[in-house]
Amino acid sequence: MKATLRALSAASLLVCSGWVWAAPPDGGITDLQTSVAGKVIGTGGGTVQLPHPAADQRSTLASLLATPLTADAAVRIALLNNPELQAAMGPEGLSLSDATGRDTPAKLRAQQAITVLSAQAFKAWVNAVAATHSAKLLREAKATAETSGELTRRMVRAGNVSKLTQAQSQAVLSDAALALARAEQAAFAARETLTVTLGLWGQDTQFTLPTALPALPAQAMDLPDVEARAVNARTDLQLAALQWQRKQQSSVPDSADALWDAMGDAARVRAQAVQLRSQARMAYHQYRSSWDIATHLQAEVLPVRQFIHDELVLRYNGMLTSLFDVLADSQALTMAKSAHVAAQRDFWLAHANLQALLAGAPLDAIGGDASTNTSEARPATSPGGH
Repeated sequence: MKATLRALSAASLLVCSGWVWAAPPDGGITDLQTSVAGKVIGTGGGTVQLPHPAADQRSTLASLLATPLTADAAVRIALLNNPELQAAMGPEGLSLSDATGRDTPAKLRAQQAITVLSAQAFKAWVNAVAATHSAKLLREAKATAETSGELTRRMVRAGNVSKLTQAQSQAVLSDAALALARAEQAAFAARETLTVTLGLWGQDTQFTLPTALPALPAQAMDLPDVEARAVNARTDLQLAALQWQRKQQSSVPDSADALWDAMGDAARVRAQAVQLRSQARMAYHQYRSSWDIATHLQAEVLPVRQFIHDELVLRYNGMLTSLFDVLADSQALTMAKSAHVAAQRDFWLAHANLQALLAGAPLDAIGGDASTNTSEARPATSPGGH
């Protein structure tokens, strides 16, 4: 009896975790997979696999998790394994199968849910990779501050610098340690958000991340028709406009109250369109300005900071400057790199928002924009004047 209960408990656990499906085949969902091919964020287009009660996706998930997690892999894992998506698709049942039409309400809802989840997974991946990279850079800054602090202590013992200089060095190290602690906290939280979005638990949470975000595109997209494209992509707005038109065609206002009602109906549809057009303009502006900032840091700021650092190292080797100056500039270079990582992150988040909007997803359902309060913490610069 106990053995039977243990077997049932194990089976229940597997079913609840989403790894093993017990349901028989009940019709394919090829139509749904095809219809969302251009509406999935982060995969570069093409067909994606979706959850199905007759499919065992364990080998696919294992393959996607076997190497450092790319954005494409993260999105594909989320679409296969996110329990909230499965919970939303479950009640729809056969309404999502190929036996029904392509544009049924159930399939339209599923398309939007898939777009939203793909954007959430992509943005969670961007935040996790950027936060991990930022923490690495701040570890380097802390190591530099420790080296500077140790050198200062030795020079104090030799009587070459003052106690004030030593206190300033200690303050720099303290700030660097605090910034690193906050960055590691942000990295841990970002990774947990990604893990939940992917629906992972147990050993699968030990996945590895790339060391850096993807390179910026050579050119930003030019979208003069971004408003029209956003409006055309929103099926709920199109449906509201169609319902209003049908209502106007079916009945002519014959009283003052009816006229007021007709104005109210039209205003509600127009309000949705006005809000969506504003979101489209804001999303594109954020995308374009984020690209401008990130490319400026990459093309102008980082090369100059690297040149200054290399020149200081040469001057130090020629005994023309102090080691303290080199160490201080090393921290400045690290902070410039950290700012570039944050700018890359902001661009890819804005990219995801814009793509989701153009795919018909409501931006308020996506979330996932990183706060700049933790991931861009800056330790103080090393004290000068040694």
